[in-house]
Amino acid sequence: MQKTELTDDILGITASGTKAYWMISTEMGAKNFELRYLVIPFEGKTNYGKHSHEHEVFIVKGNGKAIGKDCEESLKPGMAIFISENEEHQFINTGAGSLEFICVIPKNTEDQFKPKKQ
Repeated sequence: MQKTELTDDILGITASGTKAYWMISTEMGAKNFELRYLVIPFEGKTNYGKHSHEHEVFIVKGNGKAIGKDCEESLKPGMAIFISENEEHQFINTGAGSLEFICVIPKNTEDQFKPKKQ
């Protein structure tokens, strides 16, 4: 059993400037999935795009919206959203503070955003 906390040691920054804390990763021994805690700052957003892997997201704090090719969903704490593989998407913070969520992805699919030292 291992535990982690939200510290700069596990912080990676995405291309859009979103903070991604790698809470559980392959470096810890995770064999299938990695769990991240993402923080989109006030008025921030992720890049619009798609990935070859799915995302499972659970909103913890703040308000926002998820935009897709043919849809737009409002987000608030307690909601979950599934983004399938190759589905175009973007998360936008529409609240007064940060938009924070848990995101589960298959292992090694976003290694380029991991912190240098983990």
